[in-house]
Amino acid sequence: MAYEQSGMHRPAGRISVADIAAQPGGIEALRCRVHELRARGIDFAANAIEREMVAFDLNVAAQP
Repeated sequence: MAYEQSGMHRPAGRISVADIAAQPGGIEALRCRVHELRARGIDFAANAIEREMVAFDLNVAAQP
């Protein structure tokens, strides 16, 4: 309930793709995370990150 009343858009402790991308080296960190998730077979999470990167017009195509 405090979450709804605080006006926050996401739970405390979670960081968005936009927040990560805004940091120095953030886009590369996101690419590495997507690669790690795919290597572990966690495609749904990798796909979610990639969708957000596309929505923010981040260069998703230049993955390792």
